[in-house]
Amino acid sequence: MVLAISLACSLAQGPAVAFAVEPERPGQGSFLTRAVVVQGQLWTLSDAGVLSSVKLDSRVMLRQGIAGAVLDLCVRTGSPQIAVANRGNDAWAIQHLSNGKWLIDGVVKTRGDQFIALDCSGNDLTVLMSRRLIVIHRGAQRVVTLSKKLVPYDVASVFGTSKNVFVGINAGEWGGGLRRIDRQTGGVTVILRNVSGALCDGPLNTDCDPVTAIASDPWNDRCVVIAIGLEHMASHGRIDEVCGDSVRRVYYKKVTSAFRADCKEPSGEPCETVAFFGIAQKGDEVLAVGNDGLYQIRKDGSATYSRLPKFVTAGDVYLSYDLPGFVLVLTDVNKRRSVSGSVPLLIPR
Repeated sequence: MVLAISLACSLAQGPAVAFAVEPERPGQGSFLTRAVVVQGQLWTLSDAGVLSSVKLDSRVMLRQGIAGAVLDLCVRTGSPQIAVANRGNDAWAIQHLSNGKWLIDGVVKTRGDQFIALDCSGNDLTVLMSRRLIVIHRGAQRVVTLSKKLVPYDVASVFGTSKNVFVGINAGEWGGGLRRIDRQTGGVTVILRNVSGALCDGPLNTDCDPVTAIASDPWNDRCVVIAIGLEHMASHGRIDEVCGDSVRRVYYKKVTSAFRADCKEPSGEPCETVAFFGIAQKGDEVLAVGNDGLYQIRKDGSATYSRLPKFVTAGDVYLSYDLPGFVLVLTDVNKRRSVSGSVPLLIPR
């Protein structure tokens, strides 16, 4: 399969988020919100709440028989972990796979909240909701109230560290930006930096920069790296490093076929740049999915470009096993925010 130059946003390396359940329709299997590799299998989750799996390096996709809509998927203690909505939608069951059976670890009451994501990054499991964090430790639940309500539909990616939960907002042409949630206090902080103070200048502008993906920082374990990407009237994006409240632009690339070839932002950045929709750590580099291919980005801002590999079908999805260390799975989920085709989720093997 050969992708067109114009590609749609994905919900990143992950950490793509299942914020709502769409009606199941023909072809819905390619609208993926999350994918992980665990126990020798690739697990995928569609925005219709359908969980499927395929053995690595094979192409036979099997749908999992889950009683209820699966809202999110992550990996904890070497096992897939899921959140499942009940029919009354008044609680979410937290389950994990053990010896081929899905076992319930606990139940989280919705209490009027909307589900956003599971976070498996720490020793405990965290459920992020529109108004609360629920931290589950050995069956006990600790509730942390958020200082600001989150809008689930706009959440594109969630990434947890020991102290914080980072939330990437993708509101398409209306921007989005980055939020940081303090795990202990529930304080929600908007992270931004506008060098010139101009309307849409960066390197991180809440009103104009959709944050499509978040990943660990290969150069500083106290920081994260983020991808910014928008395909609307033109292409716009960059890769940033976020350390506390500090934001550093790491990489951007001018679109060679730009309609406004000589246009520049006040910061000196071209008006049209490659949009990025996926990001992952790869050794001491950042691997990023742009709307024209793959980029291996170094700390000094230099990068190596390569075209996307060949994709094959597995059920309703297209995937590739050709990139060492990763599985690439195409998703169409961001057609609801963007005006183009498909891009890969980057899934570490």
